[in-house]
Amino acid sequence: MFFGRKRARKKEGAPRRKGAGWPRVGIRAWLTALFVLVAAFAGATAYEVVKPILAETLYRASQANFQQVGEQFQREIQRNPHFDYSRLQNFAASHDVQWGIVQNGKQVAGNLSEGWNPTTVREAIKTRRPQQSPPHTIQLGVRKGQEVYTYAVPAQGKDKAIVFLKFYAQSDILNADAALGNIQRLAMIAGILALVITGLAGYIAADMIARRVTRLGIAADRLAAGNFSERIETTLKDEVGDLGATFNAMASSLEGAFRQVEQEKERSKAILDGMTDAVIGVDADLNATFLNPRARELLESSGREFHSRLQEILAESRERGPITSEVEAKGKVIEVRAAPLDDGALAIMRDITEQRQVERAKAEFIANASHELKTPIFALSGYLEMLEDEEDEEVRQAFLKDMRSQTERLQNLARTLLDLSRIDSGALTFRTEEVDLEEILYELRRDFSYAGREINVEVEEGMPPVETDPTQLHRTLAILVDNAIKYSEGNSPVELALKREDGHAVISVKDYGCGIPESEQQHIFDRFYRAQGSSRADGTGLGLALAREIIDHLGGEITVRSRPEQGSTFSVSLPMQDRVESKERKVS
Repeated sequence: MFFGRKRARKKEGAPRRKGAGWPRVGIRAWLTALFVLVAAFAGATAYEVVKPILAETLYRASQANFQQVGEQFQREIQRNPHFDYSRLQNFAASHDVQWGIVQNGKQVAGNLSEGWNPTTVREAIKTRRPQQSPPHTIQLGVRKGQEVYTYAVPAQGKDKAIVFLKFYAQSDILNADAALGNIQRLAMIAGILALVITGLAGYIAADMIARRVTRLGIAADRLAAGNFSERIETTLKDEVGDLGATFNAMASSLEGAFRQVEQEKERSKAILDGMTDAVIGVDADLNATFLNPRARELLESSGREFHSRLQEILAESRERGPITSEVEAKGKVIEVRAAPLDDGALAIMRDITEQRQVERAKAEFIANASHELKTPIFALSGYLEMLEDEEDEEVRQAFLKDMRSQTERLQNLARTLLDLSRIDSGALTFRTEEVDLEEILYELRRDFSYAGREINVEVEEGMPPVETDPTQLHRTLAILVDNAIKYSEGNSPVELALKREDGHAVISVKDYGCGIPESEQQHIFDRFYRAQGSSRADGTGLGLALAREIIDHLGGEITVRSRPEQGSTFSVSLPMQDRVESKERKVS
């Protein structure tokens, strides 16, 4: 359940990305349309501004023709003030205008039609200056719908003026409108051409920008895909070029940061892989996101109950914070320390089975040591009290013998603790000399003869002496023989054997006692540890620990073979003298 990782599901109700439903339109289309719209708006605005000016100009041009007629007439009068009727008639005919002489508001000569402007005539007579009236449209008669211009020049005589009329037919106005229409069509064609050219120019400009932006987009996609060596080459020093330079700087920074992250990741992985503790990380759904090899090994070897309990601890840590708990898994005690993370939780697991066993062994040692110390002390105290009142010399001697035995027991316990302490601190010295191992075995049999136990000695012929410390070796073998006697029945023998094996001298101590379970054999040389069944005899759990420390310092090895209720065999292997000499020759 911790090895798989669920695929992330899309959360319901997640906000929709803005613009996700709109069709994708390229920058070329947007910029081209923008150019065309701007050009069309500018053209339409310019046309609306110019159109009334053109119309006004066309109509003013027709008025200017009639005004030129009046100005020419004035110049003629200035050259010849006596302007008779015949000349006036010829002038009017040559300029296609009607003429007449008006006096006191009435036409007294000429061919003026109805429609001339009396106000203009009166103004000319009053001011004695030529006047031209604005055009007005004839509403009745045969000239209905035509526009008429009145030009009045003051003449000699009272209330007398020379008047010219110019009629513009509807066709003349239509001609002006037609000219204006031609101008509009030409403006339309020019506008269309301008829009085409502007659109083409806009597309080219947009294409140039789009190509560069697209190149930036492709580079950004490659950068997002992990290609941190991607760079943009730019030749134009504009805003897009600056953006490319910024992109290159960002890519360089990301490349360096990613390289540093990878290094930190590899370093963290190496640290996690090298840890003796098991480390597991989970996400919010309690699915494993990373495991170091020790965690994988622990999870594979543990049962379903341990997995379930581990999940409960991780879930609890996400709610309550860091917690520490101990979980049993197939005979092992696992300490689990869990802590919450932003998106999950982290657990560090450690096998503390041996630690708990050592703690129990220490507790038992303290209890046993206290008992070992209190028993002889209480015995000595009792004997001393009895000695004060006892007068029988034989009884007093028996008490003294028992007191010496209890004193020796205290001395042995104190010496064992002291030797272990000296070995740890390197203060215990070892002296080596040639030692006859057979002689040591027979000494052991003599030393333990008081126990009344049969001790058999078997020695292979031709065993040479070894270089070792006889005192410490004797002490080690004495510990083994003492244990063999304590943990076996009173009528079973103890067998000592000496033989040669692979260039080593092997001394074995065999008993037929309670034996040692296989699961405990790897711990019996640990300090304070007492195996199952050791309660049959007094002990502190320090003898075998001291024996192994001594043999290790002597360059040997101590091993055990045992089966419950069938006895145990402890073997001490020491390098033989000839092997030591060969090593010395190699060194020299």
